[in-house]
Amino acid sequence: MPNTLNEKQTDLLRYLSRQTGPVPVDHLDGRVVRALKSRALIDERNGWVSVSNQGRDEFETKIRRRRAFSPHSGDSGARNARAESIKRAIDALELALPKDAEVMIGEMPAYADDVMEGLRLFARRLARSG
Repeated sequence: MPNTLNEKQTDLLRYLSRQTGPVPVDHLDGRVVRALKSRALIDERNGWVSVSNQGRDEFETKIRRRRAFSPHSGDSGARNARAESIKRAIDALELALPKDAEVMIGEMPAYADDVMEGLRLFARRLARSG
């Protein structure tokens, strides 16, 4: 089994790491849950999923830090450089915001995690179009 996580697995591990408690398993993609569970990165108990100690270590040491050392950010063009800048800014914001934070988008309150996920999706689309 490869050690590298795909985009969906990384997103779920990030999401679970940002939660203040366990999440119902039926709200998550079963394929991704099984993949992370087989790597012992998450724990499932009584229909609830949370990040294991190994998963938290994986997130802190490999996923969160990987972007800072990305060798591809310079040679992929202006769009990719812009997308990488957005991703680095999102990572910095996630470190600065509490896990259960809400932010104002215009006059509408929104969960910070949802806003970060939307920005991350925008950065991925930007990188693919370039």
